Formats: sequence, C-alpha cells, structure tokens
Amino acid sequence: QEAVGSKLVVGKVVEALTNDDGSICGVKLDDGTTLDADALVVACGPWTDAARSWFGPDVGATIPSMSGIKYHSILIPSPRVLTQAVFFQGGGDPEVYPRPDGDAYITGFPDPATIVSESPGEEEVRQEVVDRLIDATKKTSSELGDIPPHTQQACYLPTTMDGIPVVGDVPGVKGAFLASGHGCWGILNGPATGEAMAELLVEGKSKSLNLRMLGLDSPYRR
Repeated sequence: QEAVGSKLVVGKVVEALTNDDGSICGVKLDDGTTLDADALVVACGPWTDAARSWFGPDVGATIPSMSGIKYHSILIPSPRVLTQAVFFQGGGDPEVYPRPDGDAYITGFPDPATIVSESPGEEEVRQEVVDRLIDATKKTSSELGDIPPHTQQACYLPTTMDGIPVVGDVPGVKGAFLASGHGCWGILNGPATGEAMAELLVEGKSKSLNLRMLGLDSPYRR
C-alpha cells in the first residue's frame, strides 16, 4: 500500500466534512478521528444506506434508500470440477455455481429486502436456511446431494427501491460519489462501475459508461 501511496484506515464514517463552498474536505469516524480528503466514494454495498445521514438532511433526502437481500450459501466439494451453472425455478430457486477449485457454490431461499443492521462480516447464518439448501441439493443432484458442505455463510445483495443501481456524483457536494445497488449483478458490473468511477475522480466525467440512467437525478428513478 505505501509503495503506491495508499493507506488502509479501518473505521466507521459518521459524517462527511465539507468546505464553505460545499466541496468534500474529509470524513469523521465514529471514534472522533477526522481524515482529510478531496474526494469521497461511497461503495459500501447495502451499508451505503448509512451515507444518507452523512451529508445533512437536505442532501440525504436525495440519496435513495439502500436495502439488502440476505442470501445464505453453502460450499460443497465436488468429486470432479463441474463446468456449468444450474438455476432452478421454484422450491426456493436454488442456484449452483461451479468453481475451478472443485467447489460448488449453492445459494437460494432469499430473505425479503430490508435495511441492514448487521455489521459487515458478522452476518448471522441461520441453520434452518442452510438445512433447506442441503435438502434442495439432495433433491436436485445425485452427485452432490450426499456430500456435506464444508462452508456455511450468508451475505447481502445491495438493492434500491426501484431496482436501479446508484452510480454517480452526489448533487450539491463536489467530490462526493456513490456506487452501489447492483443486486446480484455486482460482480458482472463491478469492473465497468470501477472504471466509470475512476474517470469521474480523475477527469470529472465518465467516458466509458453513460451514467445518466444511474445517477441520483436519473429520469428513470422512482
């Protein structure tokens, strides 16, 4: 990190700090520490919703509410490396994603969308949902059904009320940007989002991606 001029600071932002002209000049953490910055990119998945309180009520009201859809998943070691993903409709809509290391990533049975209160990395894994995934695997795969999972986990998919990701600047706050709400397409859309945000930061405009539909002032946003 130091070799490329970066520094990792672990903390929780509670306030965005601005100059008299409304431009970003830093952030305040929950321990009272302040960090100087001339740009702030909020890309915290479902926890991006917290940013609605960072900028004051007027700006916060323009930021769409960000919720999370909780998905449990299990990892099962396959006897052979599988090559095709499988998606089932009904019965919890289980999905099976093969990995090059031989693991099969199996997910399904999503919770309803909600404002996330669990902290990152501390998501509760509910055994009853894991048991449903194991049962669905037994019913749909003779090859994987009898193999116990070696990993049980849970995560959240970030989503907005209108289903449109938020990618762009925060109106009225120069140097503040948002990038979240991609739902299940985050991995697919992540590289393009990263490139667009880098262009916004360095050049002031995204050249690789038209952000009109994804901005806070998008005419498509409800």
